[in-house]
Amino acid sequence: MPDGIELTSGFSRADLHVHTTYSDGTTAPEDVLNYYALHSAVNVFAITDHDTIDGARHTKEFAEKHPDLFGHLDVIIGEEISTRDGHVIGLFLQDWISPGLSAAETVDAIHAQGGLAVAAHPYTSWMKFAGLVGVGDLIKSVPFDAVETRNSNFTEVFANRKADRNAGDLARVGNSDGHFLDAIGRCFTEFPGQTAAELRTAIEERTTKAGGGCYGLPTLARFAVDRLLKGEWVIPRRHRVRRESRAGELEIRIHEDSSLSAAVLCPVGRIDAASMPEMKETVTLLAAARVNVILDLSEVYFLGSPGVTALVAGLKAARESGVGFCLARLSTPCIQTLSGARLLSVFPRARDVDEARKLVGTDAIAFAQA
Repeated sequence: MPDGIELTSGFSRADLHVHTTYSDGTTAPEDVLNYYALHSAVNVFAITDHDTIDGARHTKEFAEKHPDLFGHLDVIIGEEISTRDGHVIGLFLQDWISPGLSAAETVDAIHAQGGLAVAAHPYTSWMKFAGLVGVGDLIKSVPFDAVETRNSNFTEVFANRKADRNAGDLARVGNSDGHFLDAIGRCFTEFPGQTAAELRTAIEERTTKAGGGCYGLPTLARFAVDRLLKGEWVIPRRHRVRRESRAGELEIRIHEDSSLSAAVLCPVGRIDAASMPEMKETVTLLAAARVNVILDLSEVYFLGSPGVTALVAGLKAARESGVGFCLARLSTPCIQTLSGARLLSVFPRARDVDEARKLVGTDAIAFAQA
């Protein structure tokens, strides 16, 4: 927490935009909890990984297992969703929301499950090459619940001011957008009360206050040097996202070279009755969002009949939405199961991802403008 910033009497602090290693953050969910456990001014925070809620779920579940350490913290399930118009944060989510929809469609999807919609860094402009994109003046026409008017990224000083000028009567929130430990907590939202429920009421009643400031180049330099000394990457891998099955042995990775035109998915593990729901949800919602789907099946070591059902659902959804659906680099178990089901010839197939891109009719570029 930034030193020297006094907490308003009767208010608590929240950080509603934090990333973990489930997308492009460098901090494990447990370490976000460890950090905030010793910064008592923050009572509430949201994990908002790019295009996945699984990092938030993991964080919340870990906190609930250790109430002696984290019982004073409220963790909100969130997601920073890559829309076709820019980034939108969903808070208080129950279910995953697919990237690729318009901002208006995404806000409707957030509201449909009882969540709150926040326009993230709406006027950011200096980091488009790295995928940092906001919705701009759509904050004036799309029914957002709040606007992020303080974002701690060092590039956002002027963009924050513009967001504040244009937020109208919407709630104003401040967030770290923290991708590494030295960044989280730099900007924050003050609200009357202490709990996530009271924070929600404050956003709805527009009684929140955005506070804090951007971190500077020295903080960024320390982060870069630390990463380089460890032999790790410096620029956030904004397109690396993962979903996890909550019941089965399956992880779904979204390749870095995906886009809002074509998402390249790599399931890892078993696609069986236990993991089928996540697989089916992922492919069908992407197709419904008009995103071409490429499935790299090279790391699937078991494909059961329920897993085939997930693939059938994806192909059917793609046909209904008029988008491409292609399987690539099929593992031997996948070939055997699809052959046994007499469906191997039905699915469009490719030897590799590059060939699959051509088959779905698009050249996939940077995924999601993160």
